[in-house]
Amino acid sequence: MPWLNRILRLAAIAALFTAVAASPLQAQAPAVADEDDAATTLPAPEHEETRELMTRVDAAVEAVEGEGVEVACSLFKEEGASWHPDADSYVFINDIDGTSLCHPGKPGLEGTSVLGLRDPYGKPIVENFERETEADGEGWVHYLWPRAAGGTFYWKSTYVRRAGTLEGKEVIVGSGEFDLPMERLFVVEQVDDAVALIQAEGEDAFATLRDKASGFRFYDSYVFVMDANGVHLVNAGFPEHEGENMLAFTDENGKKVGVEMLELLADQDAGWVDYMWPRPGDDPASHKSSYVRRVDLPSGAVLVVGAGIYTD
Repeated sequence: MPWLNRILRLAAIAALFTAVAASPLQAQAPAVADEDDAATTLPAPEHEETRELMTRVDAAVEAVEGEGVEVACSLFKEEGASWHPDADSYVFINDIDGTSLCHPGKPGLEGTSVLGLRDPYGKPIVENFERETEADGEGWVHYLWPRAAGGTFYWKSTYVRRAGTLEGKEVIVGSGEFDLPMERLFVVEQVDDAVALIQAEGEDAFATLRDKASGFRFYDSYVFVMDANGVHLVNAGFPEHEGENMLAFTDENGKKVGVEMLELLADQDAGWVDYMWPRPGDDPASHKSSYVRRVDLPSGAVLVVGAGIYTD
């Protein structure tokens, strides 16, 4: 009887999760993740535009480390070269304290502090450059920024890396592109950062995950958090669903999304689940692929933390 086997399977999953998580996460003191909670390896970029941007920044880091900031900056300002293919694409350099050392797009910023730069949502752009590169030496930051012609703000994705100067100092080297195609690597990094924040701050992290000024909201991607019973604790894209139990939700193709996520994470620490779900602010459901991670906290609570990419 297949239906009986499925019921027994779901009962076993519920028992596995609820045995260690009888209630939603309570605020926790900062904790160091063990090997099972370590950040996952980022997938390779799927789009040529992303690969070209990363290659540009990698080459720029080599130029800074080999030639020095001043010489490298003069190269980066040669419009039409690979460093500066057009007015909206260029390589910049900041020091660790947030001072602009080289900015071909806005030379007037050079020598001034850009630490206070915010996008229209209040997202601290340069602070996020520093945060993303602090642990691993590289990362992605997504924010709204005007094109060189001015006027309307568009989403810009910037890849940043730390580099050493000839004087032995550290700088941040980066370059961005407008309306870069969404990548699965962006989502994995987004979830890993959310997991690290929750492990450090517990329930207090939820407000940051919901905040449009945080690094966790960009394009149409957002973070969601479920407890071990399938209840939405955070849904930054659809806050009206917070408090609802996802185990009861069935998408238009009949897929029980919450059940599938719990099934997946009963056997492994992380993975992808495909289903139909609307984009924020849009009614029709679209194809969505969400990356979810199981998080075991020191309190014994278990959470599902995820974010997704729309694939159509």
